[in-house]
Amino acid sequence: MDFTKRFTEVVVVLDHDEPDIFTPAAVTGAYVSLANYHRAVLFLHVGDMVATATLDASIRQAQDATGTGVKAITGKAITQLTQAGGDGNQIVVIELRTEELDIANGFEHISYLLTVGVANVEMAATLFGIVARFKPVPTTQYDEIVD
Repeated sequence: MDFTKRFTEVVVVLDHDEPDIFTPAAVTGAYVSLANYHRAVLFLHVGDMVATATLDASIRQAQDATGTGVKAITGKAITQLTQAGGDGNQIVVIELRTEELDIANGFEHISYLLTVGVANVEMAATLFGIVARFKPVPTTQYDEIVD
């Protein structure tokens, strides 16, 4: 990233889930296109986990914004977090390059899948598009930008 560029000029929020307490369930992000970005990053800020809680997270690929043909991307899943393993209050990141997608078969959309198991997990998730093909990137997902 060029040192003269603002973070918000080169990094766009593609999707997010607000900080909250998530009950046991699967949470799927929106399917967003990576056509305008060379990379994506899923940023998870995990807070408190109930004693028996587990958390799995991955980035998946699809052929369109409705999730057609959704499938896993090899190597784009975290090691399961468990409160028993002392994994609460962590920051976890999954990075993705567009060449890791199955572009030949029309997969250019991605989403995240968060699976909370057994008990509640406090967390927030943000999916960023980075290394934009066209700059500057849109800033509509940011509520305030202080330069």
